[in-house]
Amino acid sequence: MTQAYPNGRIYAAGPRRLALRTQFNVLSALLFREAGMRNGQNFTLGYLASGFEALVFIATIGLVFSALSRTPPYGSSLLLFIGTGVFPIYLFIHTSLRLRQPWSAVSRRQRFPIERPFDHILVHTVLHLLSSALVAIFFFGGLYMFYGVRAAVPSDPVTAVVSLLVVLMLGVATGICNSVIARIIPVWDLLWPSIARATLHFSGPYFVAAYLSPNVRWYFGLNPVTHGVNWFRHAFYPFYPNELTDHVYIMTFTAVLLFFGLLLEAGTRQYLEEKD
Repeated sequence: MTQAYPNGRIYAAGPRRLALRTQFNVLSALLFREAGMRNGQNFTLGYLASGFEALVFIATIGLVFSALSRTPPYGSSLLLFIGTGVFPIYLFIHTSLRLRQPWSAVSRRQRFPIERPFDHILVHTVLHLLSSALVAIFFFGGLYMFYGVRAAVPSDPVTAVVSLLVVLMLGVATGICNSVIARIIPVWDLLWPSIARATLHFSGPYFVAAYLSPNVRWYFGLNPVTHGVNWFRHAFYPFYPNELTDHVYIMTFTAVLLFFGLLLEAGTRQYLEEKD
C-alpha cells in the first residue's frame, strides 16, 4: 500500500499504520455524527441538556434547604457541598444510561459494517465526558466568580479529575452490563433508569455519609458511587472524613464489573444476534 503526501512524494504505508488511520477516521466520523444526531442536529441541546439536569437538581435542593434554614453539612457553602455530591452521581447515571444505546438491536441495524460497538462506546464516553466537564466548569467557575466561593476551585485538581474518571468508567461498565441484560430481559431497559436515579439519594449528595451510625454506614459503604462522591469531595475539602473513601474498593468494583460486562457480551453475542 502507498500513501501520497502534499509534497508529491509517495511513501509506503504499513498495515499497522493503515489500520490506525482507518480507526481514527471511523472514530472521527462517529464523533461528529453522534454529536449531530442528538436532539435535532444540536450538540448543545443533546449532551449538555443532561448536564444541566444536574444544575436544576442542585438549585432545587439548595432552595429547599435554604427555605428550611439548613446549614451546609460540611464547609461554608451549601451549593458547593451539594454540587460536589451531585456531579459525580449524575456522571455515573447518565453514562450508564447512554452506554446502553450502542448495543441495542436498533443501533446494530443502523451501523455500517466497519463500525464496531466499542467504537460507539468510546465516542459516547468522550462526548459525555466533554459535556460533563463543560457543565462542571460552568457551575464551579460560577460559584467562584459570582458568589465568591473560593473553595469552588479544587485544592487538589488531580484528585478531582482522577475520581471523576473512575466514576465515568464505573458508568461505562454498568452501561455495558445493563445493555446486554436489557436485550435478554427487555423490561430491564425500563427499570434501570429509575434504579439509577434512585442511587442519587443513597450516595451522599446532601449529607456526609461518614457521620451516619456505623450500622447504616456499612450499607452505604457497599455502594461504590458513595466512595466516588467522597473521593471527589476530598479535592475540595482536604480534611473531609475518609471513612467511606476506599479507592481500592471502587476501582476493583469497576474493573470486575467491566470484565463481567465484556464477558457477558462475548458469551451472549451469537444468541442475541440470532434473536435480533
